[in-house]
Amino acid sequence: MYPAAIEASASHAPLVVLAADRPPELHGNAAPQTIDQVRLFGSHARAYFEIGLPDGTEEGLRGLRRKAAQAVFASQFPLPGAVQINAWFRKPLEPQEPNEEDARLRERIERICAEPFPAPYPPRAVPGDAGVDAIAELCRRFRRGLIVCGPGPIAAAGARRAVEELAETVRYPLLAEGASQLRFTGQANPLRCDAFDVFLRSESFAARHAPQAIVQIGLPPTSKGWERFLRRVPDCPRAVLAPYGWNDPTNRAASIVIGAVEETAAAARDALMDIGRLRATQWTEDFAAADRIAWSVAEEETKSSNALTKGALARAIVDSLPRGSLLALGNSLPIREVDSYCPGWMTDTLVWSQKGANGIDGLVSGAAGAASVFGGPATLYLGDLALLHDLTGLAAARDLESPFVVVVAQNDGGRIFEQLPIAGCRDVDPEMLALWTTPHGLDFAHAALLFNLDYRRAENEASLREALAEAHARGGTTLIEAVVPPSGAAAEHARFIDAVNRRLRSETDAAR
Repeated sequence: MYPAAIEASASHAPLVVLAADRPPELHGNAAPQTIDQVRLFGSHARAYFEIGLPDGTEEGLRGLRRKAAQAVFASQFPLPGAVQINAWFRKPLEPQEPNEEDARLRERIERICAEPFPAPYPPRAVPGDAGVDAIAELCRRFRRGLIVCGPGPIAAAGARRAVEELAETVRYPLLAEGASQLRFTGQANPLRCDAFDVFLRSESFAARHAPQAIVQIGLPPTSKGWERFLRRVPDCPRAVLAPYGWNDPTNRAASIVIGAVEETAAAARDALMDIGRLRATQWTEDFAAADRIAWSVAEEETKSSNALTKGALARAIVDSLPRGSLLALGNSLPIREVDSYCPGWMTDTLVWSQKGANGIDGLVSGAAGAASVFGGPATLYLGDLALLHDLTGLAAARDLESPFVVVVAQNDGGRIFEQLPIAGCRDVDPEMLALWTTPHGLDFAHAALLFNLDYRRAENEASLREALAEAHARGGTTLIEAVVPPSGAAAEHARFIDAVNRRLRSETDAAR
């Protein structure tokens, strides 16, 4: 419950937590299963409501209904997030023989419930004129600009066309992460450069392509390549556009524009219509060429053998998705591998992620909940440690009727740490590094058996694609354990980056 409240707060997702509490006479006297639940979630909750012990009077029931309406409203406005309702209960909670008072209480409840509910209607954030002008003026002044899109909620998919039209108006390359909802449209776009995380790591390319302006949409990008690139241009003016929050971990943004992305992007585009239809420039052509090179290398690297590498795993998952389905991505390596190896034209899908707090807690439970609301085919791609952290989340997934495919990358631990600076420290030996990677030596066949789930084990790309096709074709939950080499992800990604760098240098030199 606590991780869910934290994620809701960080990602601005409305959440009402109904917490059952013990009665006041059992607090502070060592009564079993009793803790202080008053404002349990601290600053992670937008509001707290105490409804006390059950009160069946007319006034008590109407007050209860009013507080429920207030809690829903507070979870949405002014800043969406978690809200706690604390409810006290005394024994007995077990069924009892009905009496006359129970009948009167039922009549009272049914009568009140039949009345119109005091439904709250929070206002929608609209872009302010000054914020729109700030974005438009930035784009008007500079031709060498970029639009970068970080993770966003599923609702952000509604802004796809508005953001694309803004990019087309000013001819800025559009750099969209997988979790932004703006990448996986199933169509190619000459301005969208999905491989930016890869080619921006090229020192030669980055050195020659310093932007004059940046428009950031949504949360800060996950991309390490973008983070390094941004550090090269600390003084580049940058406007940050998002519906909520101060999304600027570098503390260098020139402006923070709070407003609905679709309306704000459309308003900025309209404000720029006087500049006419700009033509492609060498700037946009260079980014498009780098994007083509990166995806060409990605396909070559992942098709070199039938071995199940992390890149081949990510591409197979995305390539197998039914059109219009839901893709849930775990943090750590899965979301980064999809960004590195999967272009947006591969499929049209919505992406669910926990990029608010960037944690791995509750990934299975959260994705199962998202799948149950989505109602169509859904796929979760996560790491083995993330699955171990939320193994009981499989219980929430077993009753799903639509296809829900859980693909776990089995590489015996948290291998992202092999890509971090600690792995390169001379003072860190393999035994010490294991304290970070935490190898576990487990497989998940028995976990699937425990929760009565269909299970497949894939050790090469052919068997993985076969398992994915079977799982998407039937209903219910399937657990696919995709076995990839331990300690291979870091070397694989380094080879990929190096191959892209060499191809970029080669084709750049040839063009000169």
